[in-house]
Amino acid sequence: MRPGITSVILPVAFILLFPALLILLDGGWAFGDDLSSLDLSGRIVPYLVMPLFGIVLLARALLRRNGVRTFRLDRFARANAFSYTAREDGPRLPGMIFARPGETSAFSTDIVRRESDPSFVVANHTLATGSGKQRREYRWGYVALRLNTPLPHIVLDAQRNNAWGASSLPLSLASRQQLSLEGDFDRHFALYCPEGYEADALYLFTPDVMARLIDSAALFDVEIIDDYVFLYSQEEISTLDPARWQQVLAAVDVFCQRVAQWERWRDDRIEVDAPTERAGDAVPYSARRTGVASQGRRLAGRSNLWRVVLIIPVVIVLYGLFNAMFFR
Repeated sequence: MRPGITSVILPVAFILLFPALLILLDGGWAFGDDLSSLDLSGRIVPYLVMPLFGIVLLARALLRRNGVRTFRLDRFARANAFSYTAREDGPRLPGMIFARPGETSAFSTDIVRRESDPSFVVANHTLATGSGKQRREYRWGYVALRLNTPLPHIVLDAQRNNAWGASSLPLSLASRQQLSLEGDFDRHFALYCPEGYEADALYLFTPDVMARLIDSAALFDVEIIDDYVFLYSQEEISTLDPARWQQVLAAVDVFCQRVAQWERWRDDRIEVDAPTERAGDAVPYSARRTGVASQGRRLAGRSNLWRVVLIIPVVIVLYGLFNAMFFR
């Protein structure tokens, strides 16, 4: 998306104005004084840093405004029988990155779509909360693959993009829902499914699917919710980087090849539409109702209060060490 001209000029103007004010304050200059009397010898480098930084920001913003990125992504989309849209406000999608308490605005940019079956969308997403000094922006890249039938809520938390043992996902999930799978899959993903849906998760994530996910999708967090499969990254997914697109399309291919099998899944907890001939007869597959029972539609979250509880004693210990070292 091309930034507005105001958003380009104002930050750079403030950055360029700041060193000028420093020079005036540092030199004790006042109106009517001769600027040639200011002695800046030995201090010129610090004053040059901010202007150079401002020039770099200006050049970067102007390059984004020239439309090259939009043109190249549109050309890429057309060459691969996709469509391209520069921006969409407030996409109505059920994934965890698309809603946050205190949300004030949300939009997706650089949206590349494939309309053929199965359809999918590749885009970058920005969500803002609060205003003024409390304003925060959260940026994600995502892939949204549409299914023809709802599935239980399942999340695969990729271990490779976690930091300091903390998940990169925007929501914390209750640990009782974590399902350990065979082989070394747990080294690459933490899989969460609703309680009671463990067998369903094993049906969806067979050993061959797990092996392909490790090979092709270990860089992405995965969320299955309602009739969508989402892939998330805290870095841009819709980019001009060919290597990044190869990663994305390889991961999408893993799920596209499983769509037909996954769409045969049925939730036995839902009443069937067609009565059986005799009580106790097995319900034929064709008579089973599609959908997910209420207990399988959403995973349970977890409070982050435990982090605060752990941080408090650490801070106390560090404070004690600091006092012992410098004030004894």
